[in-house]
Amino acid sequence: MKKICILFSFLFLSCMMQAQILNSIGINVGANMSEEYWRVHTDAHHVPYYYDDDQRWKYSWNLGIFAELFQNEHFRWDTEIQYNHKGGIDIDKTHKAAALATTNTHLCWNNYLKFRWELYQGTPYVLLGIRIEDVLSTSTASPPIASQGPFVPIQLTPAVGVGWEFVTYGAIKPFIEYIYNPSPVIGPPSYHNGDLTIWNREMELRVGIRIELQGGKETCPKVYQ
Repeated sequence: MKKICILFSFLFLSCMMQAQILNSIGINVGANMSEEYWRVHTDAHHVPYYYDDDQRWKYSWNLGIFAELFQNEHFRWDTEIQYNHKGGIDIDKTHKAAALATTNTHLCWNNYLKFRWELYQGTPYVLLGIRIEDVLSTSTASPPIASQGPFVPIQLTPAVGVGWEFVTYGAIKPFIEYIYNPSPVIGPPSYHNGDLTIWNREMELRVGIRIELQGGKETCPKVYQ
């Protein structure tokens, strides 16, 4: 699946370049924090020992490359390939265990509609879109997860973000952005095996650069007298 995503992305970008739709390319890197929400299924005859486990935030990192499409002053489309880590910390109250970490390594294809406003001080923007997330690997120290089965391999999740692009006089535009990526709203939860169901949410703080290509130069913000 990951090879298909990468191949499709390169073909897509090649077509955009030929059609003069490609505005710019860029790279970003960020820190993230993710958390799992557990729902443990019980009945009168069975209450799993991890029913009262606490869930804590887990900290990690991500890296992405992206292309920005179209030349409209206020609306753009960002398509991105991202290497990301999500998961959570399980606090086993029953056995007084230490924090038990779970890490899912994802290859993601992210697509955002970008609303932007060019100002004299910089360019604020809003991102709204979806992610296709492919689980490359899972590492877990949590016995309930390890013993009951794998995470859902491919998921469709929503994402929303805000950012600020700094003013420069060259083709390289630095930016900073915050993105919130909640649990899947379409399809199954992140994990559903045995008596355990898990949803995952994530917050990202990213910095990066956007490089304007030929024909994608920005105009200076309007100055009103």
